[in-house]
Amino acid sequence: MATEVEKKTKQEIKSTAAEHLQDAGIAYAPDVDVYVDNDEMVFAVDMPGVEKGGVNIDINENNALIIQAKNLQVEPENQVLRQFNIGNYYRSFQIGEEFDKDKVTGKLENGVLEIHIPKREEAKPKRIKINV
Repeated sequence: MATEVEKKTKQEIKSTAAEHLQDAGIAYAPDVDVYVDNDEMVFAVDMPGVEKGGVNIDINENNALIIQAKNLQVEPENQVLRQFNIGNYYRSFQIGEEFDKDKVTGKLENGVLEIHIPKREEAKPKRIKINV
């Protein structure tokens, strides 16, 4: 019994936003997971084919987090089966004023970019001690 392979395609960036890449070529919106807790917001961005020097992260004056990456993979010749697209990555997110854009950190390991944006101290929940 033959089974059909489901193809998951990345969303190609069609807006002028991809023009921010130095050599835009074809740009795709990478898959992203976002987590928020009392202390920070964390972005886990799927970026296969990207090396550490190929990522740019900016937060502009409008609090937009902009992620751009250059994919160094080259499409092999004589492909028999193709299930993913190769291209650069671009994604942007609006972040709230409660986050400290001066303390953003990021690391790229095993094709996953992890970005941490801490909350400003005054925006973090405060525990109030009650004297009895």
